[in-house]
Amino acid sequence: MTESTTTTAGEDGSLPSTDEAALERLKRFGGGKLLGEMISLFLEAAPERINAALAGLAANDVKATEMALHALKSSSAQLGAMRMQRLCERGEALARSGTLENVAGLVSSLEEEFPRVQSWLERARRPEVA
Repeated sequence: MTESTTTTAGEDGSLPSTDEAALERLKRFGGGKLLGEMISLFLEAAPERINAALAGLAANDVKATEMALHALKSSSAQLGAMRMQRLCERGEALARSGTLENVAGLVSSLEEEFPRVQSWLERARRPEVA
């Protein structure tokens, strides 16, 4: 990995979708083993958090939706999944303000973004698995 800050363009074309430097920081901090474990935990938890946000939306539960998006926002940022982090941040802010209007579209975008992030993180983890 390099110190590059982007691998693909974000939804607005100017902000990064992913941040290689975040992975490099984690690797420097705790080594490849820690990075691999954090990636594994994220890949396991992210779909659960997306499903929790969907369940909150289905139940019209603003607090549950906000909490699911908050948790996913933090872990996405830590691992450099910047587009996911931004989508969560916007959805969380809307839910915190008491509305779920437009949050469903953001969660749908999260569902679309996750497979891209999953592939990126699996590639980043591969050298550590061998």
